[in-house]
Amino acid sequence: MEVENFKRRIDVAFSEKTALAALSHDASHDATSLHCIPNNLRCTGKIIAKSSFILCGVVEANAVFRSRKIKTNWRYKEGELVKKGSVVSSISGNCRGVLACERTALNYLMLLSGIATKSSAASEKYGKWKIAATRKMLPNLTDSCKRAVLLGGCLTHRMSLADGILVKDNHIAAIMKERECRREEAVRIAVPSFPRASFVEVEVSSISEALAAVKAGAKAILVDNVSPATLRSIAGAARKANRKIIIEASGGIALKNAGAHLRAGADFVSTSELTMKIEPADLSLEIDRSKRSL
Repeated sequence: MEVENFKRRIDVAFSEKTALAALSHDASHDATSLHCIPNNLRCTGKIIAKSSFILCGVVEANAVFRSRKIKTNWRYKEGELVKKGSVVSSISGNCRGVLACERTALNYLMLLSGIATKSSAASEKYGKWKIAATRKMLPNLTDSCKRAVLLGGCLTHRMSLADGILVKDNHIAAIMKERECRREEAVRIAVPSFPRASFVEVEVSSISEALAAVKAGAKAILVDNVSPATLRSIAGAARKANRKIIIEASGGIALKNAGAHLRAGADFVSTSELTMKIEPADLSLEIDRSKRSL
C-alpha cells in the first residue's frame, strides 16, 4: 500500500500560530489577575497528569508559554506515555503570565493528548497505519489534531482541500447535472481531468462505479457507506481490474467495527472518531505555594 499518500506533512508553524491566536482571544485582558496579582510577582509551578495518556500538545503549549516568557521543563516528549500522577512539566516566570497562559496551554494538551491516546489504542488494535482520520474536526485545529493522530500511529489523510485529490459524491453529482450523464460516466469524465501523474482517489459505492474509477486511472477508491459484505465484492472486482488499487473504507465506521471492513478488503478505514469522539486527557497546572518557590 502506498501509505505515504495518506501520511501528510504537518505544518508545525501553523499550529503555533493558531495557538497564539487562541491565547490572544482568551488572555488579551485578565480582569482578575490585573487587580489582585502584583505585576512583578514571579512563581513556579507544575503541570500534573490527573489521568494516563499519550502526550501531545507540547508544540502549542510551548508557543503559548514562550510568548509570555514563561520557562518550561518538560519531563516527557510528545508521543510518550504519561502515567497518572506524573509531573509533565515544571514552569517558572511572571505569575500574571503563567495565569494568562494556563487555560490555553492546558486545553491544547488535554485535547491533543486525548486524540493521540485514542489513535494509539486504534493502532495497537488494528495495526499501524490501518486507521485514518477524516477532515471532521474543530476549525483551525487540523494540523494540531492530525499531528496527534500521526503520533498515535494512525494516518492523517488530507490536511485540507488543497492537499490531495479526492473526487467525492458531490463532485460526481455536479458533473452528472452538467453533462446529463450517469454516475459511471461522470467518474470516467472526472478522473482524466487531472494531470497524468496525479494521485486521484474516487468515492464509490458500487462495483460499476469502482470499475469505472479504476479503468479511468484512479490510484485509490474510497468505498463509502457500504456493508462489509458489499465492500468485499467491490474490493474483489476492483483488484481484479488493478491489483495495485488502494481501497479505503469510510462512512459510518467506528473503531469497534473497523476490523470487519479491514477483513473485507480495505487497506485502511477512515473515521471521524479519532478527532470527534474522544476523551480529553486530564491535566492541571498548580502553582507552588511555598515562599521558597517564589
